[in-house]
Amino acid sequence: MRHLILTLVLLLSFGINSNELVNTLNDLILKDLKFNQKTLNFKTNKVENSYGNIRRSNELITINVESPFKERYKINKDYVEIYDYDFDETKTIFLEDIDIKTLDFLTKGIRSKDIILIENKSLTLKSSGNELYIELIDSKNFVIKFKDNLGLQNLINFEVIS
Repeated sequence: MRHLILTLVLLLSFGINSNELVNTLNDLILKDLKFNQKTLNFKTNKVENSYGNIRRSNELITINVESPFKERYKINKDYVEIYDYDFDETKTIFLEDIDIKTLDFLTKGIRSKDIILIENKSLTLKSSGNELYIELIDSKNFVIKFKDNLGLQNLINFEVIS
């Protein structure tokens, strides 16, 4: 009986901590952020860096990539509008045509049903084909790690813009 009570207490504690982690990460996701992304290509052994910021206004998310190529992504509930500054070109992609867990993460936050593993200050989300690892660094920083559809390993550090 004592083991059962101890087990229930541990499970309830785990639930509270996991909910707290999800809530904290979802609160951070809804803020304006700056990011630094590193992409590792195992075949060429090269690391590419990009950085920029994410701004939110009502139902619109704007991702500004400053380097290595200057681009802007405007995301609303239906589509992504991509503007390439170098080529002065705009392209629109409907959300229903793409399956990107990172985009879901930015637009909808973390949903409990997508979580497959929670450890201390990190969690792993299921995705179509790949997993998305998210770690809370501190009250203003978190990191996500995933393998993209080209098999490239990505690590993105996010920081709240003050």
